[in-house]
Amino acid sequence: MAWPAPADRAPVWLALALGALTSLARVPFRSRYLFAWDSANFALALDQYNVAFHQPQPPGYPMYVAAAGLARRLTGEANAAYVTLSVIASGLAVTFLVLAAHRLYGRRVALLAAVLLATNTLSWGQGVVAYPYSFLACFTALVAWLCLCIGQGAPRALALLTGAVIGLAAGFRSELAPFLAPLWLYACLRAPGTRRHRLLAVAPGGVAMALSIAAWYVPMVQLSGGWAAYQAATGGYYAYFIQTTSGAGKLLLGLLENTRALVGFLYNGVGLALLPMVYFVGRFFAPQRLVRDWRARFVAVWLAPPLAFYVTVHIGNPGYVLSLLPALCIFAAQAVLGMLEDVREAAGALTTIPSHLGRGDLGSDASWRRADQRIVTITWVVPAAWLVVLAIGLSNTALFLLANGEGRRQEIRQIDRIFERQLAEIEARFPPESTLIVSYDRSRQYRYYLPRHKIHLLFDVAVAGAVTDTSRYWERRATYRVPPGITAVLFPDLGRNTSDQPGIVERVDLGVGVDLYVARVRAGDEVRYGYQYATGTRA
Repeated sequence: MAWPAPADRAPVWLALALGALTSLARVPFRSRYLFAWDSANFALALDQYNVAFHQPQPPGYPMYVAAAGLARRLTGEANAAYVTLSVIASGLAVTFLVLAAHRLYGRRVALLAAVLLATNTLSWGQGVVAYPYSFLACFTALVAWLCLCIGQGAPRALALLTGAVIGLAAGFRSELAPFLAPLWLYACLRAPGTRRHRLLAVAPGGVAMALSIAAWYVPMVQLSGGWAAYQAATGGYYAYFIQTTSGAGKLLLGLLENTRALVGFLYNGVGLALLPMVYFVGRFFAPQRLVRDWRARFVAVWLAPPLAFYVTVHIGNPGYVLSLLPALCIFAAQAVLGMLEDVREAAGALTTIPSHLGRGDLGSDASWRRADQRIVTITWVVPAAWLVVLAIGLSNTALFLLANGEGRRQEIRQIDRIFERQLAEIEARFPPESTLIVSYDRSRQYRYYLPRHKIHLLFDVAVAGAVTDTSRYWERRATYRVPPGITAVLFPDLGRNTSDQPGIVERVDLGVGVDLYVARVRAGDEVRYGYQYATGTRA
């Protein structure tokens, strides 16, 4: 793990170029409207930051909101500001991945991994919407690169800087601190030098991490009304997820549901790369390999904390997987090379390749380097690996551009069309003083785009999931008696109406798959609504 000579260091210009190309590829697909509930919370936070009001939702993301505040000065609009951050973070993730992968396995694996990350469907989708998940990939790749520099003999001051970077990253996504601190600690303890020198690197870095977190945590609590208000908001928020998704709340069922969700997100996001990854996982993370090969240990320490959290506590969005994605892309590149090397050996066995070209002991660093040299000089493995990775990249790109699915281009464009047409219809025909909007999935977006309109929740999952309430949210119904002055009740995201007798609720077709359910009412009428259900009766 010696500090490499200048000739062996990653070409920074190549990493920057690949990152820039990734960001440029995202630009044509940027969303024009706030993509999701959380996106609206972030947008509202730019005008009034208060976690107690879920502006944004707990735990607060203060550095992410602050960065968007700076970006809004250039873009002039909240969604454009957050999307710009996602585009930039998506490109930087590729840049830092190249730098980290080069230190682990050289330029070939770095380039293969960069292609896999740049074309990954999750990276595509999260890189063009107002979500903070691209920063998961960006900061994990950045910290991994810095940790590799530390472990390979960089100046001790870099340990302090890396600790501060982790603290800063936690202000974008709070889970980054527990996810990355073990990797940083492992790198510091593996760095060259005496035990005393290593400990001297850990202590200042830990202080820097704590101070960096305090620098944004204290103002965040103050802006949220003080500690009591902040604790009340975050406590209830976390209690709901612990009760409904974690192993602590649902025991084995929670673990199984989280594992199934994680596998599903990986399947949809990683695509065809899962085939070589599943094939090679047992060999790459074999116990004897982990003992002998520091690179395999490094990747394992990188992956273990987020995997443990997502399985035992919570994984609620495909974007969470981006905290794993840079490490998985490095592993996938190695898996492709390893799988093809096995094919080469199988073919060699059929043609009686000399025994000294056999697999031998691939557990040590030296034998793996010999295997790498053999791949380059005498086999077709590297060209075949490029063909495989390019095929995976083209497949992932096609899935993002053409296929239906969460976070893919079709969904992003449909959400843009929904807001474009519904907002135009509401603003033209339904004055705020005489209109009630009943919405769920997009209620926070409507609160942002239509601040003067009255908005009610179509149904409340959190209330229905509480321990004190045994009813299920899809069975719950609310009744609204129309007061004087209200002439229309709108259901913009009802999806479909399952009521056998919708009564005064009518569906208005706005074209291209966009509709709006409207109830024209007068004082005394009753409107009853719930999950995919709306009906009304005259007084």
